Amino acid sequence: MEYFLQGFDFQIWSIVEEGDLLVTNEKDKWTEDDRNKISLNCKAKSILCCALSKKEFNHVSACKSTMEMWEKLRITYEGTNKVKETRIDILVTQYEDFQMQPGEFITQMFSRFTDITNGLAGLGKS
Repeated sequence: MEYFLQGFDFQIWSIVEEGDLLVTNEKDKWTEDDRNKISLNCKAKSILCCALSKKEFNHVSACKSTMEMWEKLRITYEGTNKVKETRIDILVTQYEDFQMQPGEFITQMFSRFTDITNGLAGLGKS
């Protein structure tokens, strides 16, 4: 999702990470820059919503900002820091104990290994 949003527009990813772009003027006094900021805020939320399943959307539909939506999704899928550390520990153990299983093809083994390394990378562990 991060790569998708960055690829669409890097500023949209910034909105997800740092929060909505602020507009301090009253609506009737908006400048072109203010309109662009509002538009980017709306695009960020829209793109994120369109990428979600109905179930995921229902979890975040009450959120006011894209950043709040992202944080709720992050906790849902990554868990709290303690859960994240536990997942990392499990994957590291699987990585350290990794070996080919009896009757396993090399492609199956490679797929299992890739799942472990991708899981670690997704949790920020190299």
